Amino acid sequence: MIAVGVRAIRVKIVCDQKTLEHLWRTHKLFNDQLRVLLEKLFAMRRGELGANATHRKVCKRWMEFVLERGAKDAPYLLNAVSIPKWKPATARKMLSWKPPKDPAELKKFEARFAELDRAINALERASIKGELAYEKNDLRAGLPDSIFQPMLRDAVAYMSGHEELLALWHTEHKAWLKQKAEWESDAEHKKYLALRPLFDGFEKAAGGKATKRRGRWHLYMKWLADNPALAGWRGGPKRIVPLDAAAKARIAKSKPWKQRGVEAEEFWKANPELAAIDRLHGTYEREFIRRRKTKKNPDGFEHRPTFTQPHAVLHPRWVLFNAPQTSPQGYRNLAIPQHKGDAGGVELQVITGPLTGGEYPAAFLHLRFLADSRLSCFKPKKIQRVMRKGKNAGKTKESETFQFRDEHLGKWRDAKISGAKLLLSDIVLDGGGGLKSATPYIVFACTIEDEPITELAKKISWSDTGETTNTGKARRKKSVPDGLISCAVDLGIRNLGFITIAKVGAGKKASTHRTVQVLRSRNQWLADGPDLAAIGGHKREIKSLRRQRGKPVKGEESHSRLQKHIDDMGVDRFKKAARAIVNFALNVSGTKDKTGKPYPRADAIVLEKLAGFIPDAEKERGINRALASWNRGQLVQRIKEVAAGSGFKGRVYVRDNKTGAAGIRFGWVEKLFACECGYRANADHNASVNLHHIFVEGSSEGVAAFYEWKAKPDAEKREILETMDENLQPVLQRENGLPVDRPF
Repeated sequence: MIAVGVRAIRVKIVCDQKTLEHLWRTHKLFNDQLRVLLEKLFAMRRGELGANATHRKVCKRWMEFVLERGAKDAPYLLNAVSIPKWKPATARKMLSWKPPKDPAELKKFEARFAELDRAINALERASIKGELAYEKNDLRAGLPDSIFQPMLRDAVAYMSGHEELLALWHTEHKAWLKQKAEWESDAEHKKYLALRPLFDGFEKAAGGKATKRRGRWHLYMKWLADNPALAGWRGGPKRIVPLDAAAKARIAKSKPWKQRGVEAEEFWKANPELAAIDRLHGTYEREFIRRRKTKKNPDGFEHRPTFTQPHAVLHPRWVLFNAPQTSPQGYRNLAIPQHKGDAGGVELQVITGPLTGGEYPAAFLHLRFLADSRLSCFKPKKIQRVMRKGKNAGKTKESETFQFRDEHLGKWRDAKISGAKLLLSDIVLDGGGGLKSATPYIVFACTIEDEPITELAKKISWSDTGETTNTGKARRKKSVPDGLISCAVDLGIRNLGFITIAKVGAGKKASTHRTVQVLRSRNQWLADGPDLAAIGGHKREIKSLRRQRGKPVKGEESHSRLQKHIDDMGVDRFKKAARAIVNFALNVSGTKDKTGKPYPRADAIVLEKLAGFIPDAEKERGINRALASWNRGQLVQRIKEVAAGSGFKGRVYVRDNKTGAAGIRFGWVEKLFACECGYRANADHNASVNLHHIFVEGSSEGVAAFYEWKAKPDAEKREILETMDENLQPVLQRENGLPVDRPF
């Protein structure tokens, strides 16, 4: 159910100045030569490298294939264009992928296979003749293979990431251009576009831009009032309606700093045609002109992704040393600390001196490090494996791997510790460009084997419906088996959220919805973690401090310690919240039900999606951003203000005892929920249960009712709420033992 995946465990190296200089030399040479290598590979990607036009075209196609395959195979595949007498046997095996079943896709696959097969033949012939895109040893520049091989992988990984960003940009750009063309082709929008030069002329004459605050710009409002022709842009009367006495009185009664906004509101009410064209102007400016963008494409879209060349200090790329079982190995003799707080050690192959005789000297240096406490949870383990390749194929070989002690599950899990990445922070150089000081670290990539998915979770399946969503994606239907245990989390603001464990069952009749039986529930709090209100408070503080500081100075950081504290708080909360959710879902504590049996572990976790979430309880800037940052893409679905699962509308309320006339108060942010059908619940509990229904059914009556509600006009919503409050008020007063006739 849970997938831990790869953990990056960082340890701090303790060394003298001489060893630190060796580490710096290795890091700097890696970044300097990586920059040269990237320039060469980009040139080949553009079709600029090769012995002749045909060879350059083949090299270009081969570089595309290398980027498709990814960083792992890059060192071998790049040999095809950089060493003489290259042997393509392994490359041919890489083309032997499983062909697709779809006939159309199979045809594309076969064409691509034939194209790459021709490229392999051409590169083999060119390699025999000595025709290369570049000389491998020239780019190696005397670096040992333990440094150069990771450099090749890093270069291709860096380029592949950039290619993906470019592909995404082109896709989004194409969709944006289509959206713009569709918007401009609308008959009503064409009328606005015909008058758009008038808006541009006003801005030029006024010396400013009519941005999103244009309703408070008196020159803009005066210009609209002085141009009655704009009021007839849709063929209506070309007349400006002045403000009446009631509107002027409302403006006069408003607070001084709100008068401009109130005046604009009254002006738009009196002149709806001007309000309509102003809205279109704002939409076009915001969506297609994007004046506020500091970096944008010439046509107004987002700036095309740029590629930042590596730099040892400004934009560093870090050396990833190969594990001992990999050739060429980059580190060896890893000594893991036995207990928390103990020191560990490792031998790392680094460059120990300047270029001598065309080669840089390299040696394994023993490094002592202060370990992350998590590293002490690993222990070495010997395993027997059968050799698959080479002259020893079929023979058994003993190799070393690791186990990880999972304290939460109380068991050992198979694990691996692979590459070790060298990091240098707080780099300070002297006047001559040499290293003055730095703090070195090693980051180990630790892969922990996932817990197996439960049998019921494996039965969750997806099928195509033949329909598409509003965004054009294929709509899919989820099938959930009976008996599956799901854990749903309705996330909170100050608390972690309300968590429920429920069991999925079949409906009593074929036509009824699936049942969701709640087995366990809890209002979960983080005992020692920061709440989102505290994070939001610090964000407001740093914003105020930066405002007082004035215009930022290029190259200087303002209040970096406070910013780091905010970031650390967010990371701390995210980790503790994730751990608390998983522990509850797995019943790590072994909590038992009334019969004395432990509650079952969940087969699946259902979380909310916080994108666009605006917390009603806290009306505080910064909290929304903190929630979105904390989310980290882990949450899968967000439904806000969902009505009761019975499908009837309801209201959130609280019993208010703060005033002398105690009574029931309705609102959107309290903790009690009342439905017209008689259903009562904790509001967060109700939201969590609705997540179960959405997970099982793909929707629920409550969700459908919610979206039907959102589509109604504001006036109708107000009338419905007032009627609902009027009907529920005496019922809830009686249920809570309060006088029915007492006014509130």
